[in-house]
Amino acid sequence: MNARLALLFLLLSATVSAAQQNPQPAPPNVAATVNGEIIRLDQVDSKVRQRPTGTVPLSTSQLRRLRLAILYDLIDDVLLKQFLAQHAPPVESAEIEKHIQALILALKKQGKTPADYLRETGQTEPQLRESWTTMLRFEKFAQSRATDAELRKYFAASREMFDGSEVRVSQIVLRVPTTATPGERAAARQKIAAIQAELVSGKTSFAEAAKKYSEDPTGKRGGDLGSITRRDTIVDEPLAKAAFALKVGELGEPVETEFGLHLLVVMDRKQGQAVTYEKVVDAVRDCYIDDLRQNLISHLRSKVPIQIAIQ
Repeated sequence: MNARLALLFLLLSATVSAAQQNPQPAPPNVAATVNGEIIRLDQVDSKVRQRPTGTVPLSTSQLRRLRLAILYDLIDDVLLKQFLAQHAPPVESAEIEKHIQALILALKKQGKTPADYLRETGQTEPQLRESWTTMLRFEKFAQSRATDAELRKYFAASREMFDGSEVRVSQIVLRVPTTATPGERAAARQKIAAIQAELVSGKTSFAEAAKKYSEDPTGKRGGDLGSITRRDTIVDEPLAKAAFALKVGELGEPVETEFGLHLLVVMDRKQGQAVTYEKVVDAVRDCYIDDLRQNLISHLRSKVPIQIAIQ
């Protein structure tokens, strides 16, 4: 996050309550409460039922993890909606109607009705309109901050995202699902710290350690993930950012992504070609807005009282 975004979130934090309420027994059909707003259990289960037909049945533990992952996505949606209600320009009903009519036209071309769409996505019409409202409010909020000056600063600080630079990465992965308990996370961190110490001591090569410890398919080939770009579609942003910060042959500190904990080493680096801001301005804007959203949600998660009612 650049300095200006950090300052923005610092100023906004004064308007968001940091108090964490003591958990109370949740009423039936409550999956979570976000700053006083309820997310219902049936909302979560409706998303679960949208899994493609014919997929392999889930075990009890897999179903639990899926429900919690869906719940966390719904929590993020509520956090963003609540924030935008206070800090983003309103959206006129005519704007919403324009998008609804465009959706109806697209569905008609597919031989579907609005009722089909609502049933398939597990939404009601008011929920659909609320989703469009949140999306459009965020667009207004983001565009007000994505000024030319701000985008140029972002480009200057993140040039490797846009010039085609690549690094070849090897990794060791310990799987830690987003729904892991604090105890499970602590155990994984201890284990990866021990692996890191073993590598630093020189007792084991990275490739040998990857084959021995990694819980990712790349472990079979010594951890070789291949070449990645700074803004890669196949790896999480924290992993790509950490990889590009390393020198060739340097062992990094553990990095946490949605897939677990990673130890990285950069095997090779390919420098990109010179590129001007004007040539990639659309990509710069897209990346800036994506980072703005993710950083905002992370900030809100740490400030807003959230009570999880399901396990």
